Amino acid sequence: MTYLKQSRLACAIGTVMLVCLALTSSAVAQTTGALSGTVVDQQGGVLPGVNITAVHQPTGTEYTTTTDTEGRFQIPNVRVGGPYRVTATLSGFNELVQSDITVSLGEARGLEFRMGLAAVAETITVTAQTTFAETRAGTSDNVSRENLEQMPTVSRSLTDFARISPYFNQTNLNGGDSFLSVAGRNNRYNGIQIDGAVNNDVFGLSESGTPGGQTGAQPINLDAIQELQLVVAPYDVRQGGFSGGAVNAITRSGANTASGTAYIFGRNESLVGSIPSQTDPSAPKTKIGVFNDKQGGGSVGGPIVRNKAFFFTNLDLTRRDTPSGFSITGGTGTSFGRQAEAQRFLDILKNNYGYDPGGPGLAEFTKRNNSNKVFVRADFNLSTANRLTVRHNYVDSVADIGFPSATQYNFADFFYQFTDTTNSTVAQLDSAFGSLFNELRVSYQQFNDRRTGQPDQAPFPAIRVNLPDGTNLRAGTENFSVQNELDQRVIELTDDVTILKGRHSFTIGTHNEFLKFRNLFIRDNWGTYQFNGLDNFAAGVAGGYDFSYSNTSDPRQETEIIKKKRKG
Repeated sequence: MTYLKQSRLACAIGTVMLVCLALTSSAVAQTTGALSGTVVDQQGGVLPGVNITAVHQPTGTEYTTTTDTEGRFQIPNVRVGGPYRVTATLSGFNELVQSDITVSLGEARGLEFRMGLAAVAETITVTAQTTFAETRAGTSDNVSRENLEQMPTVSRSLTDFARISPYFNQTNLNGGDSFLSVAGRNNRYNGIQIDGAVNNDVFGLSESGTPGGQTGAQPINLDAIQELQLVVAPYDVRQGGFSGGAVNAITRSGANTASGTAYIFGRNESLVGSIPSQTDPSAPKTKIGVFNDKQGGGSVGGPIVRNKAFFFTNLDLTRRDTPSGFSITGGTGTSFGRQAEAQRFLDILKNNYGYDPGGPGLAEFTKRNNSNKVFVRADFNLSTANRLTVRHNYVDSVADIGFPSATQYNFADFFYQFTDTTNSTVAQLDSAFGSLFNELRVSYQQFNDRRTGQPDQAPFPAIRVNLPDGTNLRAGTENFSVQNELDQRVIELTDDVTILKGRHSFTIGTHNEFLKFRNLFIRDNWGTYQFNGLDNFAAGVAGGYDFSYSNTSDPRQETEIIKKKRKG
């Protein structure tokens, strides 16, 4: 018997005060970009006191600052993307405008203005001129929205696009689920952030390292992503908490122009070839089992109040039916054979024990793998100095999981069902107070995992019958999936203050994670029986029996799901 119920409130990363001394061009953040540069006259002399105004044209978001005594300016915490229109004005000089400026995630876009005396009233416009390279916070690559739309993808996952970096490689562990290895490190050392909030499987059961990974669901829909940053060795103090690599994603927002998308993808067995025999090339090929893989959804974004408030929402539905690969009768799957023994096994279950395992009987079982994703985001330009973003991401996924083989045949009820529900809310306030810039972010994430038997089956012990040739037949509720629940709660509080002083910027901040877990696990809670042969199974003579219970006042620790099954 194993039972763990844990409730813990801890500070995973305690309140830490961080101070970073860096050059002017190194102003970066986890969810934003930056603009910086210099303003000089025609002879190259610096111009202090120049008014700099940057406008994010799709939303009308405006940022303002002035050049210092050395003619330098910095605007941290600006929206990622563009285009931006940046204007430099100073009494006695011609107004200068640079347009079509795009800011990438975690980079400082460098600009230079050379202003001439205002002999005549005129405005000079420069289109997309960059006078020195953007800066990066260490080894990293960026994947823009345009790249996400144009590059091919098989699974519509973050993993597909992370592989553009030579440091990020997709790896399989012991032939199981794939995950990202960064610079040779195990995926559990990686960090995944969405809108600056940590999006890792903190408890550590998922091979992919993401919430809901055990169902094969993606943590967020691809159409809700604005840009990805693939980080290997950052030296910005605001990026940390990992020793492998990090996938830093930010989500899309609405704009002054209303827009929408719709999509649907699908495939089935008719688009897949047959499987040739590995031992006899002349033998007939085996057809792929019947399956369906469908995904569809859409996005809508636009203004709530022009230049002031915006919304973006996305809905994504995935429906996937996949054959288990094995059946007693053969058909399109691998034939387990032993039809007489399997039929007798079913007859004994029904006649002697009054239990029907359901499903397709001796035919191939089809596994479900479905997910529903809903994403909603709202942005508010509270003033030229304050911008608020609030977003919520909801993922509901379910998968049938089982591991039949050439020596073990699982009937339909022995495939367990894994469900995951994820709710993630993030609120971020970016503020500017002269030469001081503040980034405040609060997030709350809730992950609920449930591992149970098939939903339409009544509670029944796990049954294993060993056949004389070394193979075995299994039915009932999979013994590790009787009482198996995991709830995770993660609260994050992050506040970073950037102070600009001449050529330097100082960052002082705190990052706190409060974690709470509840884990229920009782194996064999309905009993697990092992029979040596069908005759012993018919006679009720078990060769082995296991039963576990909780050493508490409630030995069965029955969940609401189990109680409903018993009532049914």
